[in-house]
Amino acid sequence: MAVMRGAAPPDSSDLDPFSPEFRANPFEPYRQLREFAAPAVWLTKHSIWVVSRYDAVRAVLGDWKRFSNAGGGGLTNYFLEKPWRRPSLILEVDPPEHQRTRRVLMQVISADRLQRLRATFEVQADALIDEALERGTLDAIPDLVQRFPLTVFPDAVGMRREDRSTMLTYGAMVFGGFGPVTPWYQDLMKQADTVSAWIMERCQRQTLAADGIGAAIYAHADAGDIEQGEATLLVRSLLSAGVDTTIDSIGLCLRCLAEHPEQWALLRADPQLARSAFEEATRFDSSSQSLFRTTLEDVDFQGVPLQKHQKVLVLIGAAGRDPAKWADADRFDVTRRVTASQIGYGAGIHSCVAQMMARLEGEVFFASLARKVQDIELIGPAQLRLQPGLRGLSSLPLRLIRKTS
Repeated sequence: MAVMRGAAPPDSSDLDPFSPEFRANPFEPYRQLREFAAPAVWLTKHSIWVVSRYDAVRAVLGDWKRFSNAGGGGLTNYFLEKPWRRPSLILEVDPPEHQRTRRVLMQVISADRLQRLRATFEVQADALIDEALERGTLDAIPDLVQRFPLTVFPDAVGMRREDRSTMLTYGAMVFGGFGPVTPWYQDLMKQADTVSAWIMERCQRQTLAADGIGAAIYAHADAGDIEQGEATLLVRSLLSAGVDTTIDSIGLCLRCLAEHPEQWALLRADPQLARSAFEEATRFDSSSQSLFRTTLEDVDFQGVPLQKHQKVLVLIGAAGRDPAKWADADRFDVTRRVTASQIGYGAGIHSCVAQMMARLEGEVFFASLARKVQDIELIGPAQLRLQPGLRGLSSLPLRLIRKTS
Protein backbone atom coordinates (compact mmCIF):
# COMPACT_ATOMS: atom_id res chain seq x y z
CA MET A 1 0.00 0.00 0.00
CA ALA A 2 1.03 3.62 -0.39
CA VAL A 3 2.85 4.94 2.65
CA MET A 4 3.39 8.40 4.08
CA ARG A 5 6.47 10.23 2.85
CA GLY A 6 8.29 11.60 5.88
CA ALA A 7 7.02 11.61 9.47
CA ALA A 8 3.44 10.75 10.42
CA PRO A 9 1.19 13.83 10.57
CA PRO A 10 0.39 15.35 13.97
CA ASP A 11 -3.20 14.11 13.84
CA SER A 12 -2.59 10.36 13.89
CA SER A 13 -4.06 7.48 15.85
CA ASP A 14 -3.17 3.88 16.64
CA LEU A 15 -6.85 2.82 16.57
CA ASP A 16 -7.44 -0.30 14.47
CA PRO A 17 -10.90 -0.18 12.82
CA PHE A 18 -10.58 -3.82 11.76
CA SER A 19 -9.89 -5.24 15.21
CA PRO A 20 -12.56 -7.30 17.01
CA GLU A 21 -12.51 -4.83 19.89
CA PHE A 22 -13.23 -1.88 17.60
CA ARG A 23 -15.91 -3.78 15.69
CA ALA A 24 -17.64 -4.91 18.89
CA ASN A 25 -18.34 -1.30 19.87
CA PRO A 26 -17.15 1.25 17.31
CA PHE A 27 -19.10 4.22 18.59
CA GLU A 28 -16.67 5.38 21.28
CA PRO A 29 -13.70 5.19 18.86
CA TYR A 30 -15.82 7.09 16.36
CA ARG A 31 -16.31 9.86 18.90
CA GLN A 32 -12.56 10.00 19.52
CA LEU A 33 -11.83 10.27 15.81
CA ARG A 34 -14.43 13.01 15.26
CA GLU A 35 -12.84 15.07 18.02
CA PHE A 36 -9.44 15.36 16.32
CA ALA A 37 -8.75 18.87 15.10
CA ALA A 38 -8.09 17.78 11.52
CA PRO A 39 -10.85 16.44 9.23
CA ALA A 40 -8.60 13.52 8.18
CA VAL A 41 -6.60 11.41 10.66
CA TRP A 42 -3.67 9.11 9.84
CA LEU A 43 -4.14 5.55 11.14
CA THR A 44 -0.66 4.28 11.91
CA LYS A 45 -1.69 0.60 12.17
CA HIS A 46 -2.56 0.35 8.47
CA SER A 47 -0.97 3.50 6.98
CA ILE A 48 -4.29 4.87 5.77
CA TRP A 49 -6.28 8.05 6.26
CA VAL A 50 -9.68 8.09 7.94
CA VAL A 51 -12.50 10.65 7.81
CA SER A 52 -15.32 10.39 10.32
CA ARG A 53 -17.22 13.68 10.56
CA TYR A 54 -20.41 13.96 8.53
CA ASP A 55 -19.34 16.95 6.42
CA ALA A 56 -15.91 15.44 5.66
CA VAL A 57 -17.44 12.07 4.78
CA ARG A 58 -19.86 13.69 2.32
CA ALA A 59 -17.04 15.76 0.84
CA VAL A 60 -14.92 12.67 0.08
CA LEU A 61 -17.82 10.62 -1.27
CA GLY A 62 -18.90 13.48 -3.50
CA ASP A 63 -15.47 14.05 -5.09
CA TRP A 64 -14.77 11.10 -7.40
CA LYS A 65 -12.25 13.08 -9.44
CA ARG A 66 -9.82 13.11 -6.51
CA PHE A 67 -11.10 10.21 -4.39
CA SER A 68 -11.40 7.22 -6.68
CA ASN A 69 -13.37 3.99 -6.47
CA ALA A 70 -11.01 2.31 -8.95
CA GLY A 71 -8.45 1.75 -6.20
CA GLY A 72 -10.75 -0.92 -4.76
CA GLY A 73 -13.49 -1.00 -2.18
CA GLY A 74 -11.25 -2.23 0.63
CA LEU A 75 -7.83 -1.99 2.20
CA THR A 76 -6.08 -3.58 -0.80
CA ASN A 77 -4.90 -0.85 -3.16
CA TYR A 78 -5.73 -1.87 -6.74
CA PHE A 79 -3.38 0.79 -8.07
CA LEU A 80 -0.52 -1.09 -6.41
CA GLU A 81 -1.73 -4.68 -5.94
CA LYS A 82 -3.68 -7.11 -8.14
CA PRO A 83 -7.07 -8.07 -6.69
CA TRP A 84 -8.16 -11.70 -6.23
CA ARG A 85 -11.18 -11.22 -8.49
CA ARG A 86 -12.04 -8.96 -11.40
CA PRO A 87 -13.13 -5.60 -9.94
CA SER A 88 -16.83 -4.83 -9.90
CA LEU A 89 -18.00 -2.99 -13.02
CA ILE A 90 -20.23 -0.79 -10.88
CA LEU A 91 -18.51 -0.43 -7.50
CA GLU A 92 -14.83 -0.30 -8.43
CA VAL A 93 -14.68 1.86 -11.53
CA ASP A 94 -14.88 5.59 -12.15
CA PRO A 95 -16.52 7.56 -14.95
CA PRO A 96 -16.95 7.17 -17.84
CA GLU A 97 -17.06 3.37 -17.39
CA HIS A 98 -19.10 3.72 -14.21
CA GLN A 99 -21.79 5.83 -15.84
CA ARG A 100 -22.33 3.33 -18.64
CA THR A 101 -22.93 0.35 -16.36
CA ARG A 102 -24.77 2.30 -13.67
CA ARG A 103 -27.23 3.60 -16.26
CA VAL A 104 -28.15 0.02 -17.15
CA LEU A 105 -28.72 -0.98 -13.53
CA MET A 106 -30.79 2.11 -12.81
CA GLN A 107 -33.05 1.24 -15.75
CA VAL A 108 -33.55 -2.41 -14.78
CA ILE A 109 -34.21 -1.54 -11.11
CA SER A 110 -36.72 1.14 -12.00
CA ALA A 111 -39.46 2.58 -9.82
CA ASP A 112 -42.03 0.74 -11.95
CA ARG A 113 -40.33 -2.61 -11.37
CA LEU A 114 -40.08 -1.98 -7.64
CA GLN A 115 -43.76 -1.14 -7.51
CA ARG A 116 -44.58 -4.42 -9.27
CA LEU A 117 -42.40 -6.32 -6.80
CA ARG A 118 -43.99 -4.82 -3.70
CA ALA A 119 -46.97 -7.19 -3.53
CA THR A 120 -44.72 -10.24 -3.96
CA PHE A 121 -42.42 -9.01 -1.20
CA GLU A 122 -45.40 -8.42 1.09
CA VAL A 123 -46.71 -11.95 0.60
CA GLN A 124 -43.29 -13.42 1.40
CA ALA A 125 -42.77 -11.21 4.47
CA ASP A 126 -46.21 -12.09 5.82
CA ALA A 127 -45.58 -15.82 5.34
CA LEU A 128 -42.19 -15.79 7.05
CA ILE A 129 -43.42 -13.70 9.99
CA ASP A 130 -46.49 -15.92 10.42
CA GLU A 131 -44.17 -18.93 10.50
CA ALA A 132 -41.95 -17.21 13.10
CA LEU A 133 -45.01 -16.43 15.23
CA GLU A 134 -46.07 -20.07 15.13
CA ARG A 135 -42.65 -21.01 16.51
CA GLY A 136 -42.76 -18.27 19.14
CA THR A 137 -39.07 -18.46 20.05
CA LEU A 138 -36.36 -18.47 17.42
CA ASP A 139 -32.94 -17.24 16.43
CA ALA A 140 -34.17 -14.44 14.23
CA ILE A 141 -31.05 -14.17 12.05
CA PRO A 142 -31.01 -17.63 10.40
CA ASP A 143 -34.68 -18.40 10.99
CA LEU A 144 -36.23 -15.17 9.72
CA VAL A 145 -33.95 -12.29 8.74
CA GLN A 146 -31.69 -14.19 6.33
CA ARG A 147 -34.56 -16.00 4.70
CA PHE A 148 -36.41 -12.90 3.55
CA PRO A 149 -33.73 -11.22 1.35
CA LEU A 150 -32.40 -14.64 0.29
CA THR A 151 -35.85 -15.32 -1.13
CA VAL A 152 -37.17 -12.08 -2.56
CA PHE A 153 -34.02 -10.54 -4.04
CA PRO A 154 -32.63 -13.53 -5.97
CA ASP A 155 -36.20 -14.25 -7.10
CA ALA A 156 -36.42 -10.72 -8.47
CA VAL A 157 -33.09 -11.14 -10.27
CA GLY A 158 -34.45 -14.38 -11.77
CA MET A 159 -32.27 -16.92 -9.98
CA ARG A 160 -33.75 -20.39 -9.70
CA ARG A 161 -35.13 -21.58 -6.37
CA GLU A 162 -32.61 -23.76 -4.52
CA ASP A 163 -30.44 -23.73 -1.41
CA ARG A 164 -28.95 -20.24 -1.65
CA SER A 165 -26.71 -20.31 1.42
CA THR A 166 -23.63 -20.29 -0.82
CA MET A 167 -24.51 -16.66 -1.56
CA LEU A 168 -23.72 -15.83 2.06
CA THR A 169 -20.31 -17.48 1.77
CA TYR A 170 -19.56 -15.53 -1.40
CA GLY A 171 -20.70 -12.30 0.27
CA ALA A 172 -18.38 -13.00 3.21
CA MET A 173 -15.50 -13.42 0.74
CA VAL A 174 -16.31 -10.15 -1.02
CA PHE A 175 -16.87 -7.99 2.03
CA GLY A 176 -14.32 -9.77 4.23
CA GLY A 177 -11.74 -8.93 1.59
CA PHE A 178 -12.21 -5.24 2.29
CA GLY A 179 -10.14 -5.57 5.47
CA PRO A 180 -6.70 -6.98 6.27
CA VAL A 181 -5.93 -10.62 5.50
CA THR A 182 -6.57 -12.67 8.64
CA PRO A 183 -6.42 -16.43 9.36
CA TRP A 184 -10.25 -16.42 9.23
CA TYR A 185 -10.19 -14.92 5.75
CA GLN A 186 -7.44 -17.22 4.51
CA ASP A 187 -9.46 -20.21 5.64
CA LEU A 188 -12.61 -18.82 4.01
CA MET A 189 -10.80 -18.26 0.71
CA LYS A 190 -9.96 -21.95 0.43
CA GLN A 191 -13.48 -22.23 -0.99
CA ALA A 192 -12.98 -19.38 -3.47
CA ASP A 193 -12.77 -21.42 -6.67
CA THR A 194 -15.80 -23.55 -5.86
CA VAL A 195 -17.94 -20.70 -4.60
CA SER A 196 -17.00 -18.35 -7.45
CA ALA A 197 -17.88 -21.03 -9.99
CA TRP A 198 -21.24 -21.57 -8.27
CA ILE A 199 -22.06 -17.86 -8.42
CA MET A 200 -20.90 -17.36 -11.99
CA GLU A 201 -22.94 -20.33 -13.21
CA ARG A 202 -26.05 -18.68 -11.79
CA CYS A 203 -25.26 -15.40 -13.52
CA GLN A 204 -25.45 -16.92 -17.01
CA ARG A 205 -28.33 -15.92 -19.25
CA GLN A 206 -29.63 -19.48 -19.67
CA THR A 207 -30.02 -20.00 -15.92
CA LEU A 208 -32.07 -16.84 -15.33
CA ALA A 209 -35.84 -16.43 -15.54
CA ALA A 210 -36.99 -14.54 -18.62
CA ASP A 211 -38.91 -11.91 -16.64
CA GLY A 212 -36.28 -11.08 -14.01
CA ILE A 213 -33.78 -8.28 -13.51
CA GLY A 214 -30.95 -10.49 -14.76
CA ALA A 215 -32.66 -11.08 -18.10
CA ALA A 216 -33.27 -7.35 -18.39
CA ILE A 217 -29.53 -6.75 -17.96
CA TYR A 218 -28.80 -9.19 -20.79
CA ALA A 219 -31.36 -7.36 -22.94
CA HIS A 220 -29.20 -4.25 -22.59
CA ALA A 221 -26.26 -6.30 -23.83
CA ASP A 222 -28.32 -7.35 -26.86
CA ALA A 223 -29.06 -3.66 -27.48
CA GLY A 224 -25.34 -2.83 -27.40
CA ASP A 225 -25.40 -0.80 -24.19
CA ILE A 226 -22.93 -3.18 -22.54
CA GLU A 227 -20.99 -6.25 -23.63
CA GLN A 228 -22.29 -9.79 -23.07
CA GLY A 229 -19.50 -10.55 -20.60
CA GLU A 230 -20.24 -7.33 -18.73
CA ALA A 231 -23.87 -8.39 -18.35
CA THR A 232 -22.72 -11.52 -16.51
CA LEU A 233 -20.55 -9.45 -14.17
CA LEU A 234 -23.35 -6.98 -13.49
CA VAL A 235 -25.65 -9.83 -12.50
CA ARG A 236 -22.86 -11.09 -10.24
CA SER A 237 -22.53 -7.65 -8.66
CA LEU A 238 -26.24 -7.62 -7.85
CA LEU A 239 -26.23 -11.11 -6.39
CA SER A 240 -23.13 -10.45 -4.27
CA ALA A 241 -24.06 -6.99 -2.99
CA GLY A 242 -27.86 -7.09 -2.93
CA VAL A 243 -28.36 -9.74 -0.25
CA ASP A 244 -25.78 -9.45 2.55
CA THR A 245 -26.15 -5.72 3.19
CA THR A 246 -29.94 -6.00 3.36
CA ILE A 247 -29.84 -9.02 5.67
CA ASP A 248 -27.52 -7.19 8.06
CA SER A 249 -29.51 -3.95 7.87
CA ILE A 250 -32.77 -5.74 8.71
CA GLY A 251 -31.08 -7.68 11.52
CA LEU A 252 -29.59 -4.57 13.10
CA CYS A 253 -32.91 -2.73 12.84
CA LEU A 254 -34.73 -5.64 14.45
CA ARG A 255 -32.24 -5.60 17.32
CA CYS A 256 -32.77 -1.85 17.74
CA LEU A 257 -36.52 -2.37 18.03
CA ALA A 258 -36.08 -5.22 20.52
CA GLU A 259 -33.74 -3.11 22.65
CA HIS A 260 -35.96 -0.01 22.48
CA PRO A 261 -39.49 -1.21 23.34
CA GLU A 262 -40.84 2.35 23.39
CA GLN A 263 -39.80 2.73 19.75
CA TRP A 264 -41.29 -0.65 18.88
CA ALA A 265 -44.56 0.51 20.47
CA LEU A 266 -44.60 3.55 18.16
CA LEU A 267 -44.04 1.40 15.08
CA ARG A 268 -46.55 -1.23 16.20
CA ALA A 269 -49.17 1.49 16.64
CA ASP A 270 -48.42 2.94 13.19
CA PRO A 271 -47.01 0.46 10.65
CA GLN A 272 -46.63 3.34 8.19
CA LEU A 273 -43.53 4.27 10.22
CA ALA A 274 -41.79 1.15 8.85
CA ARG A 275 -39.79 3.06 6.22
CA SER A 276 -38.82 5.73 8.75
CA ALA A 277 -37.74 3.10 11.29
CA PHE A 278 -35.57 1.30 8.75
CA GLU A 279 -33.95 4.56 7.63
CA GLU A 280 -33.26 5.58 11.22
CA ALA A 281 -31.69 2.20 11.99
CA THR A 282 -29.44 2.65 8.96
CA ARG A 283 -28.28 5.99 10.35
CA PHE A 284 -27.99 4.68 13.89
CA ASP A 285 -26.21 1.38 13.20
CA SER A 286 -25.51 0.75 9.52
CA SER A 287 -24.48 -2.59 8.08
CA SER A 288 -22.03 -0.63 5.90
CA GLN A 289 -19.99 1.14 8.54
CA SER A 290 -17.22 2.19 6.16
CA LEU A 291 -16.18 2.60 2.55
CA PHE A 292 -12.80 3.15 0.95
CA ARG A 293 -11.62 5.69 -1.58
CA THR A 294 -8.11 6.11 -3.02
CA THR A 295 -6.51 9.43 -3.91
CA LEU A 296 -5.78 9.90 -7.63
CA GLU A 297 -3.31 12.72 -7.02
CA ASP A 298 -1.75 14.72 -4.20
CA VAL A 299 -4.74 16.31 -2.47
CA ASP A 300 -5.16 19.21 -0.07
CA PHE A 301 -8.21 18.01 1.85
CA GLN A 302 -9.50 20.86 3.99
CA GLY A 303 -5.95 21.76 4.94
CA VAL A 304 -4.62 18.20 5.30
CA PRO A 305 -2.07 17.09 2.65
CA LEU A 306 -2.86 13.63 1.27
CA GLN A 307 -0.51 11.95 -1.17
CA LYS A 308 -1.32 10.22 -4.45
CA HIS A 309 -2.62 6.63 -4.24
CA GLN A 310 -3.25 6.68 -0.50
CA LYS A 311 -6.22 4.87 0.92
CA VAL A 312 -8.93 6.89 2.68
CA LEU A 313 -11.27 5.03 5.03
CA VAL A 314 -14.65 6.78 5.03
CA LEU A 315 -16.54 6.03 8.24
CA ILE A 316 -20.19 6.43 7.30
CA GLY A 317 -21.11 4.80 10.61
CA ALA A 318 -19.35 7.61 12.47
CA ALA A 319 -21.01 10.22 10.26
CA GLY A 320 -24.37 8.73 11.21
CA ARG A 321 -23.68 9.52 14.88
CA ASP A 322 -22.11 12.97 14.35
CA PRO A 323 -23.76 15.38 16.81
CA ALA A 324 -22.81 18.26 14.53
CA LYS A 325 -25.34 16.84 12.06
CA TRP A 326 -27.89 14.99 14.17
CA ALA A 327 -29.63 16.23 17.30
CA ASP A 328 -29.36 13.65 20.09
CA ALA A 329 -27.36 11.53 17.66
CA ASP A 330 -26.98 8.50 19.95
CA ARG A 331 -30.75 8.10 20.38
CA PHE A 332 -32.70 5.66 18.17
CA ASP A 333 -35.94 7.39 17.16
CA VAL A 334 -38.27 5.83 14.58
CA THR A 335 -40.02 9.16 14.04
CA ARG A 336 -36.82 10.95 13.01
CA ARG A 337 -36.90 12.01 9.37
CA VAL A 338 -33.50 11.11 7.95
CA THR A 339 -34.07 9.75 4.45
CA ALA A 340 -32.65 12.73 2.57
CA SER A 341 -29.54 13.04 4.76
CA GLN A 342 -28.50 9.64 6.12
CA ILE A 343 -25.63 8.14 4.12
CA GLY A 344 -25.74 4.48 5.07
CA TYR A 345 -25.98 3.73 1.35
CA GLY A 346 -23.08 6.01 0.49
CA ALA A 347 -23.35 9.32 -1.35
CA GLY A 348 -22.35 10.84 -4.65
CA ILE A 349 -22.26 9.03 -7.99
CA HIS A 350 -21.15 5.76 -6.38
CA SER A 351 -24.00 5.52 -3.88
CA CYS A 352 -25.61 2.08 -3.73
CA VAL A 353 -27.38 1.47 -7.03
CA ALA A 354 -29.81 -1.03 -5.46
CA GLN A 355 -30.62 1.07 -2.40
CA MET A 356 -34.27 1.51 -3.36
CA MET A 357 -34.63 -2.27 -3.52
CA ALA A 358 -33.09 -2.59 -0.04
CA ARG A 359 -35.36 0.17 1.25
CA LEU A 360 -38.40 -1.57 -0.18
CA GLU A 361 -37.41 -4.85 1.47
CA GLY A 362 -36.86 -3.15 4.82
CA GLU A 363 -40.12 -1.21 4.65
CA VAL A 364 -42.15 -4.28 3.69
CA PHE A 365 -40.54 -6.48 6.36
CA PHE A 366 -41.07 -4.05 9.24
CA ALA A 367 -44.57 -3.04 8.15
CA SER A 368 -45.57 -6.71 8.22
CA LEU A 369 -43.89 -7.15 11.60
CA ALA A 370 -45.77 -4.14 12.99
CA ARG A 371 -49.11 -5.43 11.72
CA LYS A 372 -48.69 -8.95 13.09
CA VAL A 373 -46.48 -8.81 16.19
CA GLN A 374 -47.44 -7.48 19.62
CA ASP A 375 -44.20 -7.96 21.54
CA ILE A 376 -40.55 -8.55 20.61
CA GLU A 377 -38.57 -9.95 23.53
CA LEU A 378 -34.83 -10.61 23.61
CA ILE A 379 -34.31 -14.00 25.25
CA GLY A 380 -30.53 -14.12 24.95
CA PRO A 381 -27.61 -11.92 23.96
CA ALA A 382 -27.32 -10.82 20.36
CA GLN A 383 -24.06 -11.90 18.74
CA LEU A 384 -22.16 -9.61 16.38
CA ARG A 385 -19.81 -10.93 13.73
CA LEU A 386 -16.40 -9.56 14.61
CA GLN A 387 -14.47 -10.50 11.45
CA PRO A 388 -13.69 -7.80 8.88
CA GLY A 389 -16.55 -7.08 6.52
CA LEU A 390 -20.09 -5.83 6.94
CA ARG A 391 -21.42 -5.11 10.41
CA GLY A 392 -24.09 -7.63 11.21
CA LEU A 393 -25.44 -10.17 13.64
CA SER A 394 -24.85 -13.90 13.62
CA SER A 395 -27.51 -14.54 16.27
CA LEU A 396 -30.54 -12.72 17.69
CA PRO A 397 -32.60 -14.94 20.05
CA LEU A 398 -36.16 -13.59 20.23
CA ARG A 399 -39.64 -14.41 21.45
CA LEU A 400 -42.36 -13.02 19.19
CA ILE A 401 -45.95 -12.70 20.43
CA ARG A 402 -48.80 -12.33 17.95
CA LYS A 403 -51.21 -9.44 18.04
CA THR A 404 -54.65 -10.54 19.19
CA SER A 405 -56.60 -7.73 17.57
